[in-house]
Amino acid sequence: MNSTKYILDKLNNRDSYALKDFFISFYPSLCVFAKKYISETDIVEDIAQEAFLVYWESKKQFENIDVLKGFLYITTKNKCLNHLRLKGLHAEIAKNSLDKEDYLYELILEEETYRIIHKAIENLPPQSRRIIELSMKGYKNPEIANELDVSINTIKTLKGNAYKVLRSNLQDHVFVLFLLNQLLNN
Repeated sequence: MNSTKYILDKLNNRDSYALKDFFISFYPSLCVFAKKYISETDIVEDIAQEAFLVYWESKKQFENIDVLKGFLYITTKNKCLNHLRLKGLHAEIAKNSLDKEDYLYELILEEETYRIIHKAIENLPPQSRRIIELSMKGYKNPEIANELDVSINTIKTLKGNAYKVLRSNLQDHVFVLFLLNQLLNN
């Protein structure tokens, strides 16, 4: 049985430990997603937690983990929009087209793509992970070498090896590979 099926079975059977693990892994994504609607971090965190609470209290059964994630994204979006409406920010909602379905899909795709990339990066050895993270922040090889106090050739070698590992690990995600390439070459 694959791990996502196993986790989903545990969640569908109301296993609180599985919920905790799923919460730890997916909560940051919901926060980033909610941040697209609301800028206040404490409100965003509350809304993401509330989305999990809605899911858990609903006792819904999901056929796959992606449907569950979709449920949580939509619940989060609705809670964000309700918050904005309560604050009287109707103009902000209309201006940003925040309640449009296309915008929702775009945000979910963006967040899931970054989640896949960051999960792959987390599995790199520490030095390679740090080099890739700095590259994604816009650091050039000489700046990374200076930051980590190693030679430029070491940076080039470790970066090249890390990129090969990432390409291999993300080979089933062509769009993610394209985005990763863009992030690393900017």
